[in-house]
Amino acid sequence: MPSTTTPSRPAPWLRLIAAVLVTCCAALGFTAAPFATARAAAAPAAACASPQQCLTLKSLSNGRQLDVQNGSMGDGAYIVTNSAPGYHQSWRLSVDPSDYSFTIVNNDTGKCIDLAFFTPALRQQTCAGQASQRWFLQPAPGSDDAFMIRHLGDNTCLDLLLGANYDDAWTDQYTCNGTANQQWSTGFPQAARSLALDHAAKQCQKDVSSCSWALKSEAPAAPLPKICVSSVWFNNTSSAAQQSFAVTNMSGWSSSIGGEIGAEISGGAPGGVFTTAVKTAVNYSNVWQGSTTVNNAVTVSVPPQQYGWVTLAELARKVTGTWTFDARGIPWTAEDTITVPLTSDPSGGATLYIANTSPTFTTCA
Repeated sequence: MPSTTTPSRPAPWLRLIAAVLVTCCAALGFTAAPFATARAAAAPAAACASPQQCLTLKSLSNGRQLDVQNGSMGDGAYIVTNSAPGYHQSWRLSVDPSDYSFTIVNNDTGKCIDLAFFTPALRQQTCAGQASQRWFLQPAPGSDDAFMIRHLGDNTCLDLLLGANYDDAWTDQYTCNGTANQQWSTGFPQAARSLALDHAAKQCQKDVSSCSWALKSEAPAAPLPKICVSSVWFNNTSSAAQQSFAVTNMSGWSSSIGGEIGAEISGGAPGGVFTTAVKTAVNYSNVWQGSTTVNNAVTVSVPPQQYGWVTLAELARKVTGTWTFDARGIPWTAEDTITVPLTSDPSGGATLYIANTSPTFTTCA
């Protein structure tokens, strides 16, 4: 079973020695291995099922893309930045849905970015799921597509060693400070921001002190679009039949920025951390009691030769405000509109299960 121990950040003297070596090698023209082959033109990017599967991670400090030194396919090769076209500049994020951290996998070598033990330079290593290979995203100020790539195990960031402005510049891990050396573009800012928000929401659920909420506005209560909450049953007899439909737990929690934040609020309320964080900002007192509809059964009298099914018209209201996430001392904010479920509202009505019958069936809702 792989170790889950996270190597500590290299000592400053190791970083200093590495800096001296890099400087000397650059002066002598040895920034690339002497037997490295010339870079081939980059192959067309493969079709991607999602944005996070075909990324080019570009340094906002030197404008170069994350690459594997000398095009090596082996374990231990240093992670560098190179001009395009490079060797292996296509990456994917293998996301863990339990906390929305991820490993950074090279699409050519199949290996993960890992911490080094004796030098500050990051390396590629066979992906084994160990803690030293796990990262998460945090938006950086100044650009929609500027992110810090933060290590999950300690307060360090994927960093450009000494802010080098040449090819084969080493990357390293260094205490997060938000400088340009630690800012990277993804090419998919909206998807990247959603991933960052989903991780922050998970952390907020674990530790309510890491987040806060400031209300801006609330829309009046209104029913959400009807959705199907049962199977569809056909009565092929000559008389009416009573059919009992078991309905599942439903919730209207959703978020306009990251999908998971809504699900987590649903899972945590009532009594969860988001209740604590948001309750004072949401005016309607029945929000928390209505966060999840209880399991129940609905009986429908289905006429002969007709279909029967059950839909749900859930009452909800939209709450707009600003979330602040404090990721280990570097806070960031996200504007969000959250759809909050209600059991009832004097002006808006109530959440309703609706029995449906029809001689024909085309769509559930």
